[in-house]
Amino acid sequence: MPTSSVTSTATGTVVQKIQTTYGPQAQALGQSAANAYASHLTTLDVVSVVISTIFIALIVYLIIQTGIVTLHVERIQDVVLKSDTSKKLAKSSWDDIERHFFAGDDSDLKIALIEADHLLDEALHGAGVPGATIGDRLKKVRPEQLPNVDDVWQAHKLRNRIAHEGNFVLKRDLAERALTVYEKALENLGLLDPEDVDGKLDADAETQTPGEDQKLTAPPNH
Repeated sequence: MPTSSVTSTATGTVVQKIQTTYGPQAQALGQSAANAYASHLTTLDVVSVVISTIFIALIVYLIIQTGIVTLHVERIQDVVLKSDTSKKLAKSSWDDIERHFFAGDDSDLKIALIEADHLLDEALHGAGVPGATIGDRLKKVRPEQLPNVDDVWQAHKLRNRIAHEGNFVLKRDLAERALTVYEKALENLGLLDPEDVDGKLDADAETQTPGEDQKLTAPPNH
């Protein structure tokens, strides 16, 4: 018999004997390792859940103790309340302006226009438009914030004439035109709602015949 055949037969016999002797033990050892891994995995999962729960509870406790949520809620409430308060104050101020206008005399007309200009200045300041005066703010306000800014400029110039020209005579239709411009500007800034104003200015304006005196650029006094 050739040597190679004898070697192959002997090797096969040894392998078979090893499998027969140690195979069941190896299989049992592998199963034991798998069970241990599964057991440890379950334990790790439980530990992970417990740690996560403790961590979340700690975060919630710190949030409550530091008052972060309360602070944010209060800030939101402040913004909402401030907005509502500003609109109420603007409506109250505008009612006073209209009372002066409908009083009808020269002094009341001038007061109405000056107060309207001041109210718009405060509105621009509240809207975050930078500047020390209303003139500065009108130069920096964005067109989308105040679409009628050109008309506002003319109304503001009229206000300056009233303030600086002692003998300036303000006619009713001119004051009405200027106040309508201020009213529209305050609506654009969100401080007046169309339903909040009684519309008397617009109604009066429709009954007027357009003329030179209705232009915001009033002729100089002689």
